[in-house]
Amino acid sequence: MRTLIGGTDSNEYVKVGHILNAFGVHGFAFLLLTLSLLNTVIFMVPFLSILFGLPMIILSGQMVVGFRIPIFPRFVRQAVIKRDRLATGLEKAIKGVERIERYIKPRLSFLSNPHLDRLHGLTALVLAVMVAIPIPLFNIPPSIALILLGIGILQRDGLFIIIAYSLGFWCLILLKSLGHIAHALTLNAST
Repeated sequence: MRTLIGGTDSNEYVKVGHILNAFGVHGFAFLLLTLSLLNTVIFMVPFLSILFGLPMIILSGQMVVGFRIPIFPRFVRQAVIKRDRLATGLEKAIKGVERIERYIKPRLSFLSNPHLDRLHGLTALVLAVMVAIPIPLFNIPPSIALILLGIGILQRDGLFIIIAYSLGFWCLILLKSLGHIAHALTLNAST
């Protein structure tokens, strides 16, 4: 993260494309983590989960296909951010990460192996679809699973990845249960 601020380039602005390239394949995890956090924090706005869920679906779909970095339209990649604002934001993010680093550490690192990126992408895709389903409060558990998955990938913490997969599996069971309830309600309403 600090390399985005420092480096030899003394330009006043930094291109968004440069930032995305710096994160590489971890850009997917970082962006999914950010969108999931936003969805979790402001979950009470109706249909907002669709606005966050659709970009998550696109990002995780790109992971499944095997893209090495997130692909965005040219106008997004050419957009610029003031270096001093980027520095301020990154310093705050670094301080936040440093506070929770004592709980997050590289462990079970084989689960964050790049060979598993497509599997993680498929899991993220299923979770992102669940986030986008406009069922009140249902999108929070898959968002939390995506947060845990993002942290696990970024910090190479296999324990967080295991917890994310477990929560994701529970979300699938919950969705199936909600489907059965909806089906039962429609049958009762029709009779």
